[in-house]
Amino acid sequence: MKINLPPKVKYIINKIYENNYEAYIVGGCVRDAILGFEPHDYDITTSATPKTIKEIFKDFKCIDTGIEHGTVSVVMDKDIYEITTYRIEGEYKDHRRPESVDFTSRLEEDLKRRDFTVNAMAYNENEGLIDLFGGKVDIENKVIKTVGNPYDRFNEDGLRMIRAIRFSSKLDFKIENDTLLAIYDNARIIKNISLERITDEFNKIILSNKAENIIYLFKTKLLNYLNISSEEDYSKLEKLYEKINILNKTDKTLVNRLVVLDYFIESLNIKCKSFCEELVYSKKIVKNHNLILSLIKETNIEDLNKVKVKKILNKVDKSLFKEYLDINKVIYGDEKNFEKIIYILKEIEENNECYTIKNLKIDGKDIMALGHKNKAVGQVLNYILEEVINNPSLNDKDLLIKKIKEI
Repeated sequence: MKINLPPKVKYIINKIYENNYEAYIVGGCVRDAILGFEPHDYDITTSATPKTIKEIFKDFKCIDTGIEHGTVSVVMDKDIYEITTYRIEGEYKDHRRPESVDFTSRLEEDLKRRDFTVNAMAYNENEGLIDLFGGKVDIENKVIKTVGNPYDRFNEDGLRMIRAIRFSSKLDFKIENDTLLAIYDNARIIKNISLERITDEFNKIILSNKAENIIYLFKTKLLNYLNISSEEDYSKLEKLYEKINILNKTDKTLVNRLVVLDYFIESLNIKCKSFCEELVYSKKIVKNHNLILSLIKETNIEDLNKVKVKKILNKVDKSLFKEYLDINKVIYGDEKNFEKIIYILKEIEENNECYTIKNLKIDGKDIMALGHKNKAVGQVLNYILEEVINNPSLNDKDLLIKKIKEI
C-alpha cells in the first residue's frame, strides 16, 4: 500500500537514509492513514541516536523534547517533527514507567513494545508498510488487540486498559476478547496511575462518537478501583448504557457531556460519584457543570415564563443558560418548550430588558442620595430589580426614584 507523505516528512526520512540510517513514520499516523483519515501529526522513528539526529539536522533548530527517551524535535519553518530512536524498555515495576530505556538498531524491538497492534505499524516509501503484528488485519476487522500478551502490556502500563476503551470509542472498534478479559483481570492496576493521565483518556472517550463505551469503565470495575463507583447491579448498568447513547446527540463539549452523564447516573440511582468532582478539571469546568446540572434537576422548563427566565439570567450567565436549554432538549426531546424559551430570550435581548442590578437606570449613589444607607442600599436595589424584572417599563430613572420614595 502507499501512504502520501507530506513533503517535510519525506525530506526528514530521506535525509536520515542519506546518512545510512533507517527512518519510518510510526504509530497513530500510520493507523489513521490506513483508515483514510488525515493524520494530525507524524511521529518518526529511526535507528539513528538522538546525537546523530541533531548532527544530521544541524541546519535546523533541534529541541531535546525527551532526550532521555530518545526523542528530538526538529523545527522546520513553524512545523515541529518528533524523531525518536528505536528503543527497548526495561522492566516495569510500578505499572507506569519502565525502569530503563535502551536504544536499539532493530525496528522490530521498538514495535513490539507498543500497546496495540493498530498502533504498532511503520511506513516509508522505500519499504512500504511494516506490519509485524497484524495491525492492518485488525483494522480491517475493526478490532483493538494488544501487541503480544495483554496481561504483560497492561502490567507494564495500567493506563493502557483505559486507552483500549478510548481507541474502541474513537474508531468504533470492538475490544478483542482476550484483551477485554485481561482488563477485567487487571483492573486493580489502575490505582497506580495518576488521575491527570486517567482524566486525559476519559475526556477522549466522552468526546468521541461512541461515548457510551464509558460503560466499560463500570463493567470492568476500573471505576471501583479508582473509588469513583461501587455499583454492582448490572441491570442498572445496562439501563445506563441505553440512556447514555444520547451523549452522541450532545455537543462535543466537556461540560455538556459531563452534565448528561452525571444526570443519568443520579436519575438511575447508580452508586457513582460525580466524574467532574472526582477527576481533574479546572474550577471553571466544575463550576459550570454544577450550575447546569442544578438547572436540569431543579427547573421545569414547562413552567418557565419571561419573568422566571430573567431571574435565572440574574444568577447564571446567558451562555450557560443556553447550554442548559440544549441539554434539556437532548434529554427530554422537548422541542416545543425549547423553541418557546429561545423566543423569550430573543425578546429579552431585542427589548434590552433588565435582569441585573448593573443594568438598572439607578445605582447605589442615587439610592444613598434618597437617604438610604449601608445594608439598606443593597436591599433597595434588590427590591427595585425585582420590580423591574416583573415590569420592564419601570426601568426609568424618574420612575424608579418615585418608586423608592414610596417604600
